[in-house]
Amino acid sequence: MEPASLLEEIRFGYGPRLRAARAAGGVDPDRVLAQLTAPDPEGAAWARPDLATRFALIAEDRALKKTGIGANARTTAALKDIVAADQHTAYARPTFAAAGFVERLVNLWANRITVSNASGNVPRFVQSFRDEAIRPHIGGNYGAMLRAALWHPGMQVYLSQIASIGPDSVQGKRRKRGLNENLAREFLELHSMRVGYTQEDVTQLAMLLAGMVHDDKGRRVDKGRVQPGKKLILGQTYDDSDPEAEIDRLVANVALRPETAANVGYTLARHFIADDPPADLVDSLAAAYLAHDGDLPPVYRVLLSHPAAQSPDRQKLRSPQEYVAASLRLLGITAEDDRFAKVMRRMPQALLAMGQPIYRALRPDGWPEVAQGWMTPPMMAARIDWAVDCARLAGDRIDPVAMVDTALGDLASPLLKQSATRAEQRWEGLAVLLGSPEFSRR
Repeated sequence: MEPASLLEEIRFGYGPRLRAARAAGGVDPDRVLAQLTAPDPEGAAWARPDLATRFALIAEDRALKKTGIGANARTTAALKDIVAADQHTAYARPTFAAAGFVERLVNLWANRITVSNASGNVPRFVQSFRDEAIRPHIGGNYGAMLRAALWHPGMQVYLSQIASIGPDSVQGKRRKRGLNENLAREFLELHSMRVGYTQEDVTQLAMLLAGMVHDDKGRRVDKGRVQPGKKLILGQTYDDSDPEAEIDRLVANVALRPETAANVGYTLARHFIADDPPADLVDSLAAAYLAHDGDLPPVYRVLLSHPAAQSPDRQKLRSPQEYVAASLRLLGITAEDDRFAKVMRRMPQALLAMGQPIYRALRPDGWPEVAQGWMTPPMMAARIDWAVDCARLAGDRIDPVAMVDTALGDLASPLLKQSATRAEQRWEGLAVLLGSPEFSRR
């Protein structure tokens, strides 16, 4: 993989790595886009068990419980270990991966199309959702990503789709239960259009989605829960002749609507460029999305080529997850380093204090994408605490002045360089850098 420039690492990655090669110049769209298809063994080393593996353990655990013996210690422990390691990889993979742009895109789209650990059995599926519904499609088609996300068991459990029953279906009449509109609403409001639909569209979509199932037997529609009859959604009619195919057709239609294109454009521009992104950039991204039928790489190219992407003016505040990953990359900590284990033990509490407990977004719209969401006094104090902890961990082995150049190059202010130089101890100079507003910005 070709080395990235400093600006590419900061704005479109997780920050520069200590002693890593660096390309000259600003943002090269070809170089950044090459990450989408380049092998990244350093990132892939943190891959997690797939959905089939998880379902096999869940099925085994369930079968053992049915014997009357109760919970099986081995399978229960294995499931807990998977969830714990999933959370571990959430901050390890961005720290060690070479393809920073890829990891940023995974986090961006997994946040936009959120599945959270905040409830029920969702923790077993969150990492699989990211790896199997989001990651394969970041360099492909947005409609395909929407379809994979909609059908993933993590999404169906998180938004209670598994409880949705067509009121006039066989089960609906027998059990006197009806629709759950959560997934239908969030699909239109957050995952795709954001505007341009009505409450009736939400209800009709919920009727179309009723009966969706994805378990160890695969994805399908439970005929006993299907709402019979036609559904009119966004001016198009869907029937019950082949519910699975009709759901996929609905997703394809929604993915190519201009409202979805505008939402995708706004999401990308706000995440990478500015909390209040340039209107011309959002419009250009939406136009590229529609011109290429929802394929994402041409949209990314427009983003990377825009003057705002090339500007050294950094307007975005790193999220806590981005901030801690950037810190560890800069320190050059390896997975084999004793310091890495120490950092990992501190990480959950540190991220909680900064306001972003891993994989536990409190709402379906995910974590904040604007600086205001991360700038309460306690959150900012937690960043300073993290900076001091990391600097003490590094000790006097690192030259803070050299680290300023590695982290920011010509983007560093004279005041920051001077402050790092005048620190009485090396670790204090490093703490000044890591705790500075300049390091927190991308």
